[in-house]
Order: sequence, then C-alpha cells, then structure tokens
Amino acid sequence: MIKNLFVAAAAGGLALAAAPAIAQNQDGLVNVNITDIDILRNSLNKNDVDVLNNLLANAQVSVPVVVQVPVGIAANVCGTTVAVLSAAGSGGACTATTASRALGNAINRQVIDKATTTSQ
Repeated sequence: MIKNLFVAAAAGGLALAAAPAIAQNQDGLVNVNITDIDILRNSLNKNDVDVLNNLLANAQVSVPVVVQVPVGIAANVCGTTVAVLSAAGSGGACTATTASRALGNAINRQVIDKATTTSQ
C-alpha cells in the first residue's frame, strides 16, 4: 500500500515538473535578422534566388533583411535554443547563422512577394 502511494506521488510530481515545458508558447514569432546574403540565397530555390537578385540589383530589397518565423525555426537558423529565445530579455530576435528551407519560405512570403507586389 505504501509502495503504491509512493509510486503515485512520484508520478504526479513528474507530471507537474513537465507541465511548464509543455505550456511554453510554441506559436510565438521571432524576428530573424539575415545579414549574410549567402544565407538569403541558400534558403531559397533557384527561381526565388533569381527574383531576389533582381530585387537587390534594383534596390527594392536590401540586406539586412528581417523576417518573422516561429521560435523553433528561429532557434534552428540562429544556432540557439527555444529556451534562450523565449527567455525574458532576448527581445524575441536573433541573427541567422545558417540557411533553411523554412527560413526561405518566410523570406519568400515576407520579402520577395511583398517587394514584387509593391513594384507592380
């Protein structure tokens, strides 16, 4: 009987200890600053790179570029952790150190599409 109570109490304690990690806001957006043009290009497919190069040549887009992405993607491309980006004082921002297709999708939607739409 005492053994069963101990096991139940330990299991309940573990469940409560894990609750804060589960309750973290994974839907938050983080501003990712992209200062390296190679990261921009390596995140995009060939067609998007061609459009980006045209926009850069015509001064419709300039580096650095800032895009908003989910915290998990930001942690990946900035070489950090979700916990660091979620911590108070981080400002919800980081600088990209590596490319990713998910970052490329954000660049496409937030930078390339916006620049090509406003130039028409």
